[in-house]
Parts: sequence; structure tokens; C-alpha cells
Amino acid sequence: MLTQHNDNLRDGVNATESVLTPSNVNANQFGLLFKLGVDDQVYAQPLVDDSVSVNGATHSVVYIATTNNSVYAFDANTGAPYWHVNLGTALKVSDIGFGCTDVLNTTGIMSTPVINPSNNTMYVVAETYINGTAAHKLHALSLSTGAEQSGSPVQIQASGFSSEDALQRPGLLLANGNIYFSFASHCDHGSWKGFTFAYNAASLAQVGVFDPSPDDNGAGIWQSGNGDAADSAGYVYWVTGNGTWDGVNDFSESMMKGTPNLGLADWYTPTNPAGLDSGDIDLTSSGPLLLANTSLMIAGGKQGVLNLVNTGNMGHLGGAVQTWSANNSHLHSLVYFNSNLYVWGQADYLKVFHFNGSTFGITPTYTGPVQAIGHPGGTLSISANGTSNGILWAATNMAGPSSPDAWHSTQPGILYAYSLPNMTQLWTNQQNATRDTCNNYAKFTPPTIVNGKVYLASFGTAQTSSGQVCVYGAIASTSLIADGTYVITSVHSGQAIDDPASSKTNGTIMTQYTVNNGTNQQWTLHNLGNNVVTLTNVASGELLDVVGNSTANSALVDQWPANGQTNQQWNVVSVGGGSYELTSVHSGEALDVDGGGTTMGEKLDQFPYQGKPWQQWKFTSK
Repeated sequence: MLTQHNDNLRDGVNATESVLTPSNVNANQFGLLFKLGVDDQVYAQPLVDDSVSVNGATHSVVYIATTNNSVYAFDANTGAPYWHVNLGTALKVSDIGFGCTDVLNTTGIMSTPVINPSNNTMYVVAETYINGTAAHKLHALSLSTGAEQSGSPVQIQASGFSSEDALQRPGLLLANGNIYFSFASHCDHGSWKGFTFAYNAASLAQVGVFDPSPDDNGAGIWQSGNGDAADSAGYVYWVTGNGTWDGVNDFSESMMKGTPNLGLADWYTPTNPAGLDSGDIDLTSSGPLLLANTSLMIAGGKQGVLNLVNTGNMGHLGGAVQTWSANNSHLHSLVYFNSNLYVWGQADYLKVFHFNGSTFGITPTYTGPVQAIGHPGGTLSISANGTSNGILWAATNMAGPSSPDAWHSTQPGILYAYSLPNMTQLWTNQQNATRDTCNNYAKFTPPTIVNGKVYLASFGTAQTSSGQVCVYGAIASTSLIADGTYVITSVHSGQAIDDPASSKTNGTIMTQYTVNNGTNQQWTLHNLGNNVVTLTNVASGELLDVVGNSTANSALVDQWPANGQTNQQWNVVSVGGGSYELTSVHSGEALDVDGGGTTMGEKLDQFPYQGKPWQQWKFTSK
């Protein structure tokens, strides 16, 4: 995957994924393989090139860019580091006195780079702040070493352009032998304009500039990080936001079409540009998406309205093919596959709209059960093998302790997988959070799916200055603990999991007790596959079970006749030193001695795994 949202249509689809299917993406077969730690937040979508020469051999490499102006290259399959370069001191919002908290700290590399495998080069735009001066530069880096290519970097300049006031958010576009990229603002502060630039990919010479608002500030192009698009004829597309509109020189709130050298070719503006501007409900929030095998383009804005236009005749003021309301708030991420448009808007539910060949049905064919927690909604990607085995991947924020959403603070994240077209939920990285969590949500950054792996950007484990990419794939199926009968003891207390008084009563709560080698302390372990086990007490013949199928913290653990439910199934996770965590498949919480006590008779419960010794267990064969 060499560019933002996988191709220049920006449809978010990788249709060459032959490994991951709806049948093998589940909590038993699919999970976290490793995490790649980096030095700051990751707004750039991870990119993967399968055939890079590194140290004299060909490797599959994943590239990660951070807001601290660092670029990393890791082996895409093992996580082994190949190189890391820093492109200069990154600007911080505080350096220029802006109080905006849409971005919390550094704003160095805020966009997704683009890879040109034919010349072994990655193109990156980085903003620096050195000796009190802000500057944006276009860098051409060797994929093999990270070294600057000949003539790189070049400073980005144009009449009326101010790096201090500009934010380069949309992903870079490689088309027509040129590199294209657009700018918006830091929360509308300063003297900002929505410039689009074109640079020759070989020489890095500037070959085009488009200023959508020469008579005023405004018309920023941020697109939630989604890249400018290009069609097979070489035309380039982007979407502008708040500012001045006259339909002659100034084109705020507009879907734009440019020539390869950024001459104005055509445009569309909704009927109410002044109202969009005054209400701060700008059109640019989703960016452009070109529908494959058609002449149509779609984009949505903060108003929640989707606009479908004909790129052969874009209609100018009010001349869309179709407009309709998808929700009542921001639209940040659109993906399109097999005649279906997928969108999960801010504070809304995941929705699917079907395309009939000319227009979309305005009533969703599917509305999901999970409401997004405020800003920004779901960030989407699709994997498939041709038109089959489709999976929709959706990253979004969960509720955090400091804010209801991820607009002005860093919040924990979740990744969902749904089968297509039936929209069955296959997996989330919170089903077995101890194993699979990626910690904090990376705002607006879509997951990358390629070669049987999912690369998910994360803002790491802190509010700022933290980042990582989590890599998911098929997990080992070798049993960590063989089938057999065991005494299971707490690492903390040394006491055994015990069926009190050898009870055969359904619902008896399990406790810890001094090891006595009784059959009430012996458990028959049976592997179900992929290190999911059941544990049957030898004395009672009943299974270790979470009371009432509960998912609540501190729900007690009892014994119950086998019923095939997932509250009687436990994921075995090695924690080192011959000790293991046992996590309920149903709740994702760990088997735990209530309160961490060491007293005989302490009850067992479930609780989120925190690495405590009373959540760790040793197995002694009988």
C-alpha cells in the first residue's frame, strides 16, 4: 500500500488481500503480533512496500511518519528496524501562540507520504520551526536507507503562502509524474489559504500552484487527512472549506477539478456557501472519493450532507447529480466497494448506502448498533480478494477519562472488523484487550491492510509525545499448555484454585486454598484451538465459569455444567517465567483473586488485566 487510502481514487479498498477472510478474522485465530514504538503521534497512514532492497536483500517494509518529523522503516513481517531519520525540529502549536487543541503538540509530519517504487523514493512533507522561523519542505527519501535523494529537500513557497499559518493535512498524491499536496490552517488562525501545490517527482521543481482564495484568507483543504484524488485522464481533485466564495476567483466550500499543472478545469459548490462558512460546517471534511468505473465523485462535509457530482460536468453552483443527508454532523471517512458506500459519521452509527449505477439510495441498507462517541466517528478501510471476502475495518475512539471524545484530547481506541456485505461483526481488538489493545486512538488515520496483516496507527500510551503502530495477523495455534490435568496456583499467594469442600453444586464460587492435592484442586485442561481452553474440576466435573455470563468488573467465578458458552472458555496468554494469564473469552477480563488477597478462602473473580501477580497463574501437572 503505497498511498493514502490505497489508491488515487481514495476509495479505501485493497482488493488484492488473499490471506484475511471473514472465516479467519476472529478472536481465536487473529490478534496482535507486535507493536512498533515511535517517538510521537502518528497521523500518517502506515505504508507498506513489498519489494524494497535493504542491506542487499529484498524485504517487505512498513513506513511510519510521526508529528515529530521522524520517519521509520521496519520489516513489515517481523518488526525488525531498518532505519530512522528525523527531518528537523518540528513546529509545535505553542511556538506560534495558537491556543488550538485540535492537534495537541507537534505538527511536523501531519500527512501520509507517498511511495514511488520505480525510483525507490518516498515523498514526505515536513514542517520545521528553527530559530523562530516555520518552514515546510518536500523531502524525497530513499526507501532503502532514508537518505535524501538528489535535490532534496525543497522549501515550499508561493506568493501569499505562510508556513507559520499553514497545516499540511491531506495525504500526498503521485500522478502525472508529479507530487501534489494541499494545505489548510491551524484552526483558522493567522493568514492562511488553502493552497494546492504540484512538484515534479524527478526534479522536485515546482510545476503548479493553485490558490482558491486570492482575495481573502480561507478555503483551507484539510480533508481529515484524506488525500487529493486523481483520475485516469490525469485530472486532480480536492475539496475546500470555510472562506470567501464568488465563483470567479474565490472558491471556498467547493469540490475542485484541476489540470495536471493545477489550472482550474471545473468546480462544484453547494447552493449555500455563505451559510456553510458562517456555521463552520465546511465541505472539506471527507475529501474527494472517485467512484471506480464511473465519472462520479462524492464528498461530504461537517453538515453531514453527501454531494455526488459528475466530474465531466461538475455543475458549478448547486449542480450536483445528487445530495442527501447521511447524518447531522461531520463526515470524515468514506470508503466504497461493490456498489456500496460506507460511512461512520461523528456521533452517529455506521451506515451503508447502495449505488444503483447512477445515484445512491438515500435510506441506509444497514445501520450499525454502535454509536460513535462524539468526534470524529469511524475511520474506515476495506480489504478483499477481488470482489469476495470483503472485510470493513473501522477504527474509532472509546470513552476516555478526560473527555467525551477525541476532538481536543487523546482517547483510547478500538478497531472493528465486519464481514461484507452482511455486516456481521467478526472481531474487535477489545475482545481480548489484554492481548490485542493498541492503546490510544490515532485520530483520522485509517488502518492499512496488506499481505494478511493489519497495520493500525496509535497515539501510544500518553496524551502527547507518544506513538506506535500495532500489527495484527494470524496468531500462533500451538498450544501453550498441553491437554492434561493440573493444579493451578496463584503466583501471588501460591494457593490453588479450589472447589470448596469438593462441592458438586452448580454455581459454587471458586476460591484459593493451600495446596492439598485433593481432586477439588485438580483441573482438566482441554484445548479448543488457538490457546482457548476449558477447565473442568476433577471432583465435580463442572467447568470454571464466569457467573451469569457477566462482563462486569469483579464478577465472581464459579463452577457450572458445560454449556458451550464463551464464559466457560479462557484465553491462555504467557506472561513469562512459566506463568500465564487466563482471560475470559466472553468478557476479555482476567481471572483474578478478589482484592489481591493472600488469605485462604479468598474468592476468584474477573477483572481487567493489570499485570498483577494475583492475575497470573502457574500450572503443575498431576
